[in-house]
This record gives sequence, C-alpha cells and structure tokens, in this order.
Amino acid sequence: MWRSQCMATDKVPPPLGSIENPIKFKDQDFRTLLEECLKSGELFSDPTFPAEQKSIGLPGQDPKDPDKDMKWQRPKEISANAVFVEGTTGTTDICQGQLGNCWLLAALSCLTMHPKLFAKVVPPGQNMSKPYAGIYHFRFWQYGEWVEVVVDDRLPVREGRLLFSYSRTRNEFWSALVEKAYAKLIGSYGSLKGGNISEGMEDFTGGIAYSVDIASRTPRVLWRSLTVALSRGSLLSCFIQVYAYQDIGKVTGDGLIKGHAYAITDTDKVTNASDDILLLKLRNPWGFVEYSGPWSDKGKEWDSIEKAEKERIELKKREDGEFWINAEDFCRLFDIVELCSVRPDSLDETKTPVSPSAPVPQTTWTISEHEGLWVTGSSAGGSRKYNRTFWKNPQFQLVLKEEDLKEEEDDEDDDEGENDEDGEVETTAMTEKQKKRAKQCTVLVELLQKDCRQSNKVNFRYIAFHIYKVPAKLQDVCLTRNFFMKNRPVGRSGKYKAQRGVWRKLHLDPGNYIIVASTYRPNQPGEFFIRIFSKTGNTLGTQDFTCSSGYLPVMATPVSPEDQRRVKRTFEEDAGPDEKLNAKELMKLLNSVLEKDYHLPLETCRQLIFAENTKGQSRLSHTQAESLLSSVRNLQSLFFQFDEDSSGTMSPYELSAALEAAGMQCDGKVVQLLTERFASGELHMPFNSFVSCFTRLRKLFALYDSETSEAVKGRGINAWLLQFLTL
Repeated sequence: MWRSQCMATDKVPPPLGSIENPIKFKDQDFRTLLEECLKSGELFSDPTFPAEQKSIGLPGQDPKDPDKDMKWQRPKEISANAVFVEGTTGTTDICQGQLGNCWLLAALSCLTMHPKLFAKVVPPGQNMSKPYAGIYHFRFWQYGEWVEVVVDDRLPVREGRLLFSYSRTRNEFWSALVEKAYAKLIGSYGSLKGGNISEGMEDFTGGIAYSVDIASRTPRVLWRSLTVALSRGSLLSCFIQVYAYQDIGKVTGDGLIKGHAYAITDTDKVTNASDDILLLKLRNPWGFVEYSGPWSDKGKEWDSIEKAEKERIELKKREDGEFWINAEDFCRLFDIVELCSVRPDSLDETKTPVSPSAPVPQTTWTISEHEGLWVTGSSAGGSRKYNRTFWKNPQFQLVLKEEDLKEEEDDEDDDEGENDEDGEVETTAMTEKQKKRAKQCTVLVELLQKDCRQSNKVNFRYIAFHIYKVPAKLQDVCLTRNFFMKNRPVGRSGKYKAQRGVWRKLHLDPGNYIIVASTYRPNQPGEFFIRIFSKTGNTLGTQDFTCSSGYLPVMATPVSPEDQRRVKRTFEEDAGPDEKLNAKELMKLLNSVLEKDYHLPLETCRQLIFAENTKGQSRLSHTQAESLLSSVRNLQSLFFQFDEDSSGTMSPYELSAALEAAGMQCDGKVVQLLTERFASGELHMPFNSFVSCFTRLRKLFALYDSETSEAVKGRGINAWLLQFLTL
C-alpha cells in the first residue's frame, strides 16, 4: 500500500501513522489503559512485555553470586523521590548501564538538544505524581509510520540500582522508560546490544541518517558543516573506528573510547590570543570517562579565557561525560561523524545561513514510500553479479516529469562514481554533470531493511539499490534478464553495506526509471522499506512494478509412432470394459517412458486426469492418454533443460524460466505461491511437483479464459491465480 504525502501539513484529519495519530503498538491504547487503571486503583502491569527474563533477553543471574539476582521494581520502590523529569531534560539525564547500547543512548542525548523533536518521542504531561497509574507512552518512527508504545514502569534492578539506562541524579526515570519502550518495540533489552547510532536517530525523528568520513574534510570545513547541521535541527554523533573486535571499548591515552558512540551536542568558538578556537561539545553516554586532552574540562587552555566567555559556553568542569574538544584534535582523533537530517534540505551545505541562529532556506519535498519483500527463490535475486536472478528482485517504477525549480546550485555530489559490487566506476566528467544539472530532477532514495534485531542478535544483510533509465517502448513492461544484461544503471546507492539503511541523492534527467532493491547474495529473505524524496516542481509517480501473467500454449509435439503403439498396447492389456484408463493404469503407462528417478506417484496421475475434460469421470480415453503421454515427455524435456545444476529438482528461478518456455508468463508472487504449494515450502521442486504445478496452472488459465464475469476480468489474471492456487 502506497503512502504519499507532502512535507507541508494540510488542515485535514491526521492520517493513521502520523505523529498526531500513531499506530497503537500491540493494539494498546494509552488513554484507555490509563483510565482503566485509575478507575480500578491498580497500577498497570503490561502483559505484552512482562517483568520476566524473556523481556530482558540476556542472562539474568550471576552464577557466582545468586544474591545478585535481578528484580523488577517501580521508580517509587527504587527511590522515594522518584520523578519522571527532574527540572529540564538534558544530555546528562542519560547514563549507560550494563547494556551495550551506547548507539541508542547517544542518539537520545542528541535528541534532548531539540525540544520539538524530543516532544514527538516523549509526549509532554507525563509524571509520577497523582494521579499515578504506573503507565507511560512513547512514540517512535518505524518505516514511514509513527508507532505509540505503552509500557508499565517496572524496571530491571540489581542490588537496588537500575540495571540499564539511568539518570545522573538517580531520581529521574524518563530515559530508563524510553529505553524500555524501545526494547519492547524491538523485542527485548538484549536486542539493543550493539548497533549503529543512525538507527536510533532515524527512529527518534523519521529523518535520513548518513555518515561523513572525517578525513574527507578540513577541520574548519567540517566544523562549519556541523554547525550548519545543528542549526537545521540535525542529530550528530561520532566514533573512533576499530578494525579488530578486541579493540572495542579500549580507552586511548586521551581518555576516548574506541568503537564507542559519542553525541555531538554543540559547536562554538572562543578567542585565545586573537586566534579563533573552533570547538565541539561531545558527550559520552556512560556519563563518565571523559576526554583529557587540550580544551577538555581539565585543560589548562581555559585559564587564558575570560570568565564571561566560559560562562557563555556553559563550561562545567565535572565528571559528567560531557566535554569540549577543538576541531583540529577532533579531526585527528575521530574517524566518522553520523548525522540525521529531519529534512533533505539539511543535506545541502551550500545554503548556509549567515549565523547558526539565522533562518534556513527550505525547499518543499514530496515523499513516496513503499514496503517490499525479498522472498527466497522468488524475489531475492541478489546483486548484479548474479545476472541469472538479479532481474527477479523487486522493481519500482519512478517517473520524473518535470525538472527542478530554479534555485541555488547544489554542489553535493552524492551520486558521484563509487565502486559497485562488481567493480564498476562511473566515468561521466564532472563538468558535464554540472552543465546538465540545471535541467535535471533532484531525488533522494533511501532503502531500509526491516526486523534485523531478532533473537537478541543483529543480523544485517548487505543491501543496495540500482536505478535504470527505461526507454518509452518498455514503460509499464516487466523488465526481464535481457534488459539488465544490456543496460547499465544510471544511479546506485554504492557498495553493498551490512547496515540498516543505504541512501543516495541523485540528479536525473526527466523520464522513466526503475529502482531495483537487492541483497548482495541471492535467496536472502527479508522485508524492506524504500522511500523517495523529490523536490516540488517534479511530478513523482512510484509504484510496485507487477508483471502480468499469461498463457500462450506452445504447439504440442505430435505423438510419435512408438508412443502410439505403446498406448494401444496399454489399452489392450489394461483398459476396462469402457475402454478407458484409470489413475493406476495411467501411472503404469507414464512411468514406462520416464527415467526411474522421475516416476510419477499415483496422486499426480489423478491430477492429470481431472485436468482433462473427462466429464467428471476419473478415467481417460485413448486419445487423451496419447495427448498426456506426449505432454509429460515434453515436460520432462523442459525439466532437464532448465535444471541447470542437474540437481534433479527445480529452483523457483528455474521454475519461472521453464514455465515461460512452456508459454506461461507468471508474476513473481504467483511463482512464490506455486513454490509454497507444490514444493511444500522447500526451495527446490522435484519433477512430479513440477508436473502437478504445470497441470494446475494450465487448468486455471483455461478457466479464466472461459470466465464471462466483468468483475472477475477487472481484477485481472494475477488475482485469479492467487485466489485459486490456495485452494
């Protein structure tokens, strides 16, 4: 189902999934549950995320010390002075507990710097004073929709202290409850262990997360870019890259932690001996272990700075995880900056405001979104390296009808040549692109894979997308292997990456395009979400591209004289008084010409008989038997021809090609259902199942052709096949 919307809101009832009308996770309505609890006088206990070990998803006991068993307690049981928020929310409200989820808490630290965004995730008006019912609600973005998650306030505790996220004041509990709500959304606390901060940033904002290689910018240029990004409401973080697992968590001589996510919460500059010192403020989600180099809390450089200047930038010399670092040292010590932009405009560094507080020029964007599936053996075709199956991947039609409105030049070159999975490099000269860009359409495409945090593991597939320009004569036509063998992509996300999302901003000529979303290797099942941003001035039409099914019977091979004699002999020896063959007698006839490993069982022979025009009788005439024998021989030849790996079975890809050779063009969903139905859900189909599959399809195509109902014809052949293949 498509969802298209404009970034600007109209005065209409809020659609389901919007921030004003979020999806109710687990069908739990906060207001209804709150009123029930207040009426009954009982505190809320969430049955969908119980206070049990399965909600933790991690070992719950220390075998060396059973007295350290974990308990679940409510805030008032942990601290008599428990409050939801103490004073105002801030970065130091969040400290990491005994869970490796610094990526999530760093994102949450960034969020506290943006009150409007924070209020989307943490609805205002929640507290722990009367009327108190032990129930809270939070909102998270999930693949195009906002979802409201309700939780009770029972939190995991060990030795009287919160096991996971906690506030520095120890009396404040909003951050621990946000963490619990997110753990419920994902599956368990254990599912939060290890991750990329971009995930948290996107789920807190609905924005677009991306990475910047710090080495690609000079300190001054990077500082300027981050200052602009913060002024536009972007969330920022950074980390030191590690290349060996054992290095994760190691503390450097400067007090920085390798492989650990830090939030970037502010930028500023101070004057020192007439020189401008460019500074960045960072925060360690642990709430302790700070940078100890120049311009840190303990740095002597602050001694020469006037008191008023230190007060202006709120310098606090205490161990709270927050510290300043100058731009030069930041670029020397850190490797990657991750940003999350709430709007695509935030990715345009050219439109820089005069100062961080100045208004930012903005463009209106149109969004189109879709959910899709990679299905093993059907629509999980793998990368272009696997050219036999790549074309089976989900295809989306992108129509760009108008070039961008004239505005300031965008110098970002996100679509510049990057090595593809098979070593391709774009060769178009930069000067040519700059000349063409004025007459092009700007689009931003993002592909996100779903549900990769399951069973307390992170299991990201390597994903990417490719964009192909489609000539007018192939518009609205299912693109086959032949098209992809002859055409190269005009845009792509870059190398396949094992992360939740990949994106790319592109400048394309007006025209028709196909977006192909894929995993690197074939047969890697999963769900995905794709969204496309287009500047106003473009008319964007995007749709799931479904191939229509059809059947053009291939001319039957005449029955050979040898088979005519074989059928005659069978009828003379085995036919009954009515001179017809039953299923057992047909099985004997067919198996006499088939190789032993390809013999047909009795049930398949029954299906063959009932697919013929026998007027309800389970017996075949002489002519029908001859025709079936010839047909089964042809099917065996097709099976041998398309069983390319000689496995004695047929994969869904081979099945699709074999059916096409037999005159049957089948949509990917139809092939998927055929595999589920006739191969019992297995990846490979034996010969007898292939015969049953072909027989059933041929009968359904014939019935559809004879159908006179306009309503049936209006729904199309695909709907007909999908309906009756399940019976």
